[in-house]
Amino acid sequence: MCLFLTMPTRQLLCFAICLWASLSTHAQKTSEEDYVGGTSKKTAPAAKTPWQDKLVFGGNLGGHFGNPTYFQLNPMVGYRTTPWLINGIGVNYTYVAANGYRENIYGASVWTRATVFKTLFAHTEFELLKRSAFDRLGNSSEAIVPVWLVGAGYNSGGGRLGLSAMIMYDLIQDPNSPYNQPIIRIGGLFGF
Repeated sequence: MCLFLTMPTRQLLCFAICLWASLSTHAQKTSEEDYVGGTSKKTAPAAKTPWQDKLVFGGNLGGHFGNPTYFQLNPMVGYRTTPWLINGIGVNYTYVAANGYRENIYGASVWTRATVFKTLFAHTEFELLKRSAFDRLGNSSEAIVPVWLVGAGYNSGGGRLGLSAMIMYDLIQDPNSPYNQPIIRIGGLFGF
């Protein structure tokens, strides 16, 4: 059975994309001069950080094999728009198998992470997942599932490499969501 996005889900998707886009923008300098009391004072231009130094990579990887078998891969890439804000995209793949049942879950996500205090951060992520399940009798089902995660976490490092632990909550709570509340993720981000 294939589920399509309902009108409230489309509205939530549009809201999530608009929120992500608005958080990713920031003010720009319009001139190299500071105006104080009607006079101008020239300042040296600030050294610009190369764009590749603002990229971060990471994600989650986990699983176990046997009965049941579970495997998850969630690579992510982000761009540090300010020293405290990172926006990014990710892809998701999960495989579950137990007692003749198999399921593939795959999709994509957009996310934003804001440092709140040193190693603490807030995180929001919108995922659109496709679930494809098969049982031992050859029956199959499919569903498109929107997931909007919000939460907070702890990052072990403040520099270029850090492991993180997050606790999140799904705001949409679609009945076909593969997640149980709350969602706990262990992963990391690193930059060059």
